[in-house]
Amino acid sequence: MVTGGGMLLGHDLSTILQCEKSGVKYYDYNSESNSESKPPEQIVAAHGANLIRIRVWVNPPAGFSDFSSLLVMAKRAKKANLKTLLCLHLSDYWADPGQQATPAAWAGQDFPTLSKTVGEYVTHIIEALQRQGTPPFIVAVGNEISNGMLWPTGNISNKSQFTSLLKSGLAAVQKKGIASMVHINNGQDKSLVTWFMDLMIANKVSFDYLGLSFYPGDGALLSDLESSLATAAARYNKPMVIAETADYWTPAPNAPNTQQSSLSSLLKVVSAVPRGLGAGVCYWESAWLSPGQAYPGEGNHYWTRSLWNDHGMPLPALRCYEPYAKGSVQPVMHTKHHKHEEL
Repeated sequence: MVTGGGMLLGHDLSTILQCEKSGVKYYDYNSESNSESKPPEQIVAAHGANLIRIRVWVNPPAGFSDFSSLLVMAKRAKKANLKTLLCLHLSDYWADPGQQATPAAWAGQDFPTLSKTVGEYVTHIIEALQRQGTPPFIVAVGNEISNGMLWPTGNISNKSQFTSLLKSGLAAVQKKGIASMVHINNGQDKSLVTWFMDLMIANKVSFDYLGLSFYPGDGALLSDLESSLATAAARYNKPMVIAETADYWTPAPNAPNTQQSSLSSLLKVVSAVPRGLGAGVCYWESAWLSPGQAYPGEGNHYWTRSLWNDHGMPLPALRCYEPYAKGSVQPVMHTKHHKHEEL
């Protein structure tokens, strides 16, 4: 649950620095000239958002989701009166169920050393943000980690080492008095969600929010997500955030109005989870427009799911958060959410 009566209403804006560097401009509704372009974080804040998600890689090429970019983005979020959800990939590159490469600088470390390194790294990131007056609201340790993290040491095939590495990172977050998140893919997959949560319970992994990805544009069904959320809420009593979601506004038969309907329907389902356990929604890479790149040489294949069109004009879905933007939002932290076991 999220205290204060409000949902977390977020946008992942991790690539906007590269987009802006490439000349992309963002406009609010009714904009008519270049002089009316605005920073995207200010636009989303004007339309109900209260949080931005920021991706961080350990040692990527300069300017691409690196430490310096994080510091800049956190300051911009604060200026726009937005909270931050920090997503630590614990990799030099994209981390997801199909790849969880250990950062090059950490390669070859034995398990105890790697576990210590994870905790020290998380502490370093948080302390740097605290020093500049922009502490994170929530920190997610890892990204879509249903198959483990920090491969090969933390591969899911070694559940003990995986959960120990995860606990090292989570402990570093919790020692700073910040809410923690564990994030997995395919939130609509009820069997995956229950299997993973049972694994967390069995290994006494303590965290505050369960983050779930849900991509209807890739075939995920909202009815399956609704069932998965209901089951998890009843079984674990854990606050859940749709930490990643996106849907297409083009090409046909996709259209701006179908994207808007998709996001509106998702918000309705999440907000209806019993006991306020549908804690929020975060749209993935809302502002990633061409020619901006998330990683050098990769281009941008995701602009068709952004919330601005290819001319930088806002799409109808950008307003979907507005009906839910009510009440203050405070993190739920270190509470016994499960009936029998602390998570």
